Amino acid sequence: MKAKKRKTPVLADWLASTFIEEALQEEFFGDLSETYEDRVLTKGKSYAKFMYWVDVLHLLMGFSSFKRFKSGNNTIVMHKHYVITSMRNLARSKFYSLISILSLAVGMGICLTLSQYIYSEFSYDKFHNNFQNVYRIVIDEINPDGKRYPYPYETGYAVGAAAKEQIPGIKQFVRLHKYSGGAVIANSEQGKIFTEEALNMFFVDKTFLEVFNFPLRVGKMEVAFDDKFSIVITEDAARKYFDTEDAMGKVLTVSGGISPGNYTVTGILENLPMNTHLQFDFLLSVENYMELGWGGAAVKNDDGWSSPDFATYLVLDEAADLNTVREKLNLLIVTNTKQKNAYKNISVRSELQPIKDIHLKSDSEVDQGLVRNSGNLLNVKFYSIIAFFILAVAWINYINLSTARSMHRAKEVGVRKSLGAFKSQLIGQFMTESFIINLMAGILAIGLAIIILPIFGDILDVKLDFDLLEIPTFWLCFFVMIGFGSLLSGLFPAFILSSFKPISMLKGYMAVRPGNFDLRKALITFQFALSLFLMAGTYLVYKQIMFMKNQNMGMEVEKILVLKGPEVNLERSKLESNLQSFIEKIGTHHSIASVSASSSVPGKGYNTGIPIRKLGAPESADKFGRVIFAGFDLPVTYNLEFIAGKTPTKQMLDGKQVVVVINEEAVRAFDLGSPENALHEKLFYKDDTFKIVGVVKNFHWHSLNNTQTPYLFEFYNDCRSYISFRLNLSSIQESLSAIESTYNSFFPGNAFDYFFLKDEFNQQYKSDVQFGNLFFAFTILAIFIASIGLFALVSYSATLKVKEIGIRKIMGATVRDLMMLLSREYLILLLLAYALTIPAILYWGRSWLDNYAFRTDMGFELFVIPVILLVVISFLIVSCQTYNSARANPVESLRMD
Repeated sequence: MKAKKRKTPVLADWLASTFIEEALQEEFFGDLSETYEDRVLTKGKSYAKFMYWVDVLHLLMGFSSFKRFKSGNNTIVMHKHYVITSMRNLARSKFYSLISILSLAVGMGICLTLSQYIYSEFSYDKFHNNFQNVYRIVIDEINPDGKRYPYPYETGYAVGAAAKEQIPGIKQFVRLHKYSGGAVIANSEQGKIFTEEALNMFFVDKTFLEVFNFPLRVGKMEVAFDDKFSIVITEDAARKYFDTEDAMGKVLTVSGGISPGNYTVTGILENLPMNTHLQFDFLLSVENYMELGWGGAAVKNDDGWSSPDFATYLVLDEAADLNTVREKLNLLIVTNTKQKNAYKNISVRSELQPIKDIHLKSDSEVDQGLVRNSGNLLNVKFYSIIAFFILAVAWINYINLSTARSMHRAKEVGVRKSLGAFKSQLIGQFMTESFIINLMAGILAIGLAIIILPIFGDILDVKLDFDLLEIPTFWLCFFVMIGFGSLLSGLFPAFILSSFKPISMLKGYMAVRPGNFDLRKALITFQFALSLFLMAGTYLVYKQIMFMKNQNMGMEVEKILVLKGPEVNLERSKLESNLQSFIEKIGTHHSIASVSASSSVPGKGYNTGIPIRKLGAPESADKFGRVIFAGFDLPVTYNLEFIAGKTPTKQMLDGKQVVVVINEEAVRAFDLGSPENALHEKLFYKDDTFKIVGVVKNFHWHSLNNTQTPYLFEFYNDCRSYISFRLNLSSIQESLSAIESTYNSFFPGNAFDYFFLKDEFNQQYKSDVQFGNLFFAFTILAIFIASIGLFALVSYSATLKVKEIGIRKIMGATVRDLMMLLSREYLILLLLAYALTIPAILYWGRSWLDNYAFRTDMGFELFVIPVILLVVISFLIVSCQTYNSARANPVESLRMD
């Protein structure tokens, strides 16, 4: 007679009192003092299982402290038993436990590191108290060719005051003006002298320190800019010029540029945080500029709207309607600049840009130095996706490792189930193990992130601190990640292991065969695909970077040394003759091939952008052209290749028209016909006529991210911002010594600041190089984590096929045959991943390359090299693991339980 199947497990009596005590039950669940068996009998097994996991969830989430439980409470005993058993299992399999924890820790650590970076990128300017209501005015210029150019440095000095007076909802405004051209700043007492770039020095309103919360370490905000010759400096600047931070009341001599003079330090700012778009060392009063700038001529003929040289920030009332303010501001600016814009043949529209968006949503090319460390929103989004995928891959590895070790847990599960353990209790045991492993990995991940963060910051050239640890929300997200990871990575192994049949397990084999683990193979395939994609992406990024760096620039950059021009001790009447005398004298040195001065150099922008057309053409033919002010020897110094005309001379200047050399793109854009025909044409801008004396081949004045643009070299005798030298590279030190001594004799009191053009030009590719380095790092990590997953799958398969291997060896199979047998399925998975990855590589590669005006081709090797490398890596991993299994004694294999 067949025995009646018992509805409740043998262990039900022991489990009857294993739930939370009466006080906690009443507080959260009402009266649930009945046992698990009572729940099954009264409300069904599904309800009993559900309430079990509700109880466990409340324990894990900490809804009640353990002090509320009686000593020896069976719930604590049971969960304590889970923990003890889990720790014993982890200790019994030290190697696999270490791999599991390390894999998870690496994935979580990288995720935390990227999370800190992403948090830092989105935290820019949010430390200001009222950042939600602070906006920067951006002027959108629409040129006749239909192109839009957003300029944040294009408002006149009257815009802020007029907007506050005429538009309701604007509480405050602040203006910034760069110390154009830079200056030489000196501490005369200690003889310290440095050339400071314009973007290090701002003229600002008194409201600057009210709107922007840059804390004064010394001084008072209310009086810091009361005097026109007040200057506020940072702690770093104080140490730089005075060797101490105690510089209050001391004097700095500013020479050259807009407003030279002796300035008294009236405030010392704490060093600026990295997460602000405004980076500076010196602040001067805007009243100084208004009254004394350029000897009092700065605003002499300016109505406040004509000269767009200010960046203007507005502070809005919290109740103000942003759209209403935006439309009224646009009307105000368009109305007051209508005549000027009509004269320039452009149209404008103003926009209000939140300061929290400036870092990630600004055009660095037209921001003219106001955003010193602009970010890349696309890259931040990409890093977010990478962080998610790396964490997901780490969890996938844990799933694979757990199921790979299932054979070794077979008898344990069989004994438990034969004693009457419910499947839910077995799942509880395995979920506890998953939680412990995820928690250990999470704690280790924080340590790894702290170690990795400075390295990550060095790659990106930013200073990163683990600020997330100080934010309560982070810890909530961290434990949610641990809990979610435990649930995600623990449920699959738990259900698989708890579903084994007890009789099969106690006999030493499982009824689950490899074919039932298609999900695990799918996960490995995903890891292969991710690794292939990152490897291909890394190769493409570096290929594009090398393409840009090695591209023919259309001019000489390798042998060019650039010296920053003189700023002080200059008499206007003698400037031109002194500069020419210096160039002529140093040009005779045997190590110097050519010398020329200019107002800009490659990679440092252009002097002005204007709408230009062929003389006689209608206004609708205007095209945007970039103008560079240059000395007459610049084409020779930069070795520009003339295809028509010749290098201009001083004799060509007649005082009536501007002499220019243009590039091929200008010939096309301005419809000048052939280069030879262009020499008989003239260009027109406003009331100026440009005489074309030469046409040169296209060159790359900016990075290869930019398309070819019409360029015009406009020639003068007194350009002095930069002096370029084409050197004999075999005697660089001799050249430097000669240049420095000659420069000091002609321009005493000026700092000798120089750079090599190629190095400076390649700084434009800095973000691309950083992106490539990070891509490479992510690739290495993805391969590392995928290798762990592959190792797990190989271990699992080898364990399941141990008897098959033994039988095949007895039948005469060689080690090589067995290795091929065990490796074949992984090669198939790799080929499947490769097939799935090709469309993704093609789509992403083409989309990414579209960001570059000049780009490399994707090439056949892009799809071959990654798969070859991954095949080699996979073969080594598989071979190492299968070799031991293939060499095992077949007799021992057949005796295994």
